[in-house]
Amino acid sequence: MIYRLLGVVIGCMVIWVGTPADAFAEIDSHDRDLLVRVRQAGLWEGPVSRQAEQRGSARRVREVGRELADDHDRLDAQARALASKVRVELPDEPTEEQRSWADEITGATGADFDRLYVNRARAAHGSIFGLASHVRAATLDDEMRSFAQTAVDTVMRHMTLLESTGIAETTSLMVVPAGGGELDGGDIALGMLMVGIAGGATFGLVRVLGAPGRRA
Repeated sequence: MIYRLLGVVIGCMVIWVGTPADAFAEIDSHDRDLLVRVRQAGLWEGPVSRQAEQRGSARRVREVGRELADDHDRLDAQARALASKVRVELPDEPTEEQRSWADEITGATGADFDRLYVNRARAAHGSIFGLASHVRAATLDDEMRSFAQTAVDTVMRHMTLLESTGIAETTSLMVVPAGGGELDGGDIALGMLMVGIAGGATFGLVRVLGAPGRRA
């Protein structure tokens, strides 16, 4: 009996030693916040984009809605897989504010639906861009950096697609990130500067190319 008990103890020690104590130590609050924010974004932007695919009055809005919905499905799956690996608990529903945005869009029809969808979604993407950029630059975890890079690329793609509808308003990126995991002043300034440069460049490019009738 004593030998069996000793074997169990040794086995537990082997498992403990085989799992580095710092396996998850390099995931910080900003890393966790990005996973949570991406998950929450997918929980409301995914379904609303599917609505845009089906209910958009403009063909381009329907095309953009489909592409955004597909991207959110993929990004959400990546967020959930990484969160499980680094032991970050993710929410099962969007925030109250996000639900109010979804309800506002769902309650609209025709051109009003298109306008609300494009500008609410564009503003939401702008608010997460700064956080994703910060995590991409500052995280100590390689997998988190790769995920943050994917998030940055996806947000940029989505803002460009939304602007390609021709109904994005230039002020729709002027939002303040909500919720926890606040960045300091320098992080926010850097993120918003990048948003402004990227948004202005893509918005201008869309106007030059006359993209409302083009597929991105």
